[in-house]
Amino acid sequence: SVVLVVLVVYGLVDAQPEPELQARVDKLEQDNDVLAKSRVAFSAGLSNHTQWETTGPFDVDTVLKFKRVVTNIGNGYDPETGIFTAPVKGLYFVQLTGMAGSSGELNAGVKKDTENMFSIHQKSGTQASASNAMTMALEPGNRLSVHLWAGNTIVGQGRLTTFTVVLLFPL
Repeated sequence: SVVLVVLVVYGLVDAQPEPELQARVDKLEQDNDVLAKSRVAFSAGLSNHTQWETTGPFDVDTVLKFKRVVTNIGNGYDPETGIFTAPVKGLYFVQLTGMAGSSGELNAGVKKDTENMFSIHQKSGTQASASNAMTMALEPGNRLSVHLWAGNTIVGQGRLTTFTVVLLFPL
């Protein structure tokens, strides 16, 4: 009777069509890859310094490089270029906060590839800040960067100026 049970169980397992089993395994591996890539969160301050540090003004619009990386889960942000690259298709939350520097005026914005998405503006003098945020549907490879518009300054003392991107969910 033990031999009969073993033969019946072996027969049931062996009866599964191999292509169907392989398709299920492939689907599970694909789902696992998507879940692994869906852990994306980045946040950084403009400067590593605790002293008041002004960036700008520049003659042309300039990509800001946020050097004080606090979180970079998924490694989407490159502090050498100042660019966040979306690793997976999804809905992302993007926030920029900045403080006006010595020019007394702040104009900066977030670009998705070459398109201006949103900006921050402050004209009330130094030590005044502005913040803005939005959700964005991004495709893998879309690039987000923060640009300081020509003629403006921004302060990078510790975390006074920050850039944050978080994947809310994959699409």
